[in-house]
Amino acid sequence: MLFRIEVPCDSYDIVGGRLNLTEVPHSGIIVAGEVPLLRVLLKMALEDGGFEVIGEADDAQSLLVLSQAHNPAVILIDFNMEQVDLIRLIEDILDIDPIIAVVVISDPIDGIGDMVLAAGARAFLRKPFSMYDMTDTVRKVKPIY
Repeated sequence: MLFRIEVPCDSYDIVGGRLNLTEVPHSGIIVAGEVPLLRVLLKMALEDGGFEVIGEADDAQSLLVLSQAHNPAVILIDFNMEQVDLIRLIEDILDIDPIIAVVVISDPIDGIGDMVLAAGARAFLRKPFSMYDMTDTVRKVKPIY
């Protein structure tokens, strides 16, 4: 027996008790951060590396709205927020779409890398980092179809 459940951006088929994801391809990158200059630098480096930046967010709420509206492949997050709030944000993004690759950029804080990876982020970049390291990380975590 075949059941088809239509969801706004994705469709899921349940065949023989197994869930198969036949999705609309995710594309582009959303850059999120409170510092406009850093967002611009990240965007420029990504575009120079051949990536398409589809949006920028300056707070968590606008990031969630963009995530729902644009079906990104990758989200770069550089928010100065409490660890608990950052974990909740990652979980909220993955609740919207578990395919999105979340990359967190942060100051060196003990244990934050392990925490964001445990919450579902695919990568963690510790400041300071090179733009090459950032684009290389995005290339490695970007979903391939």
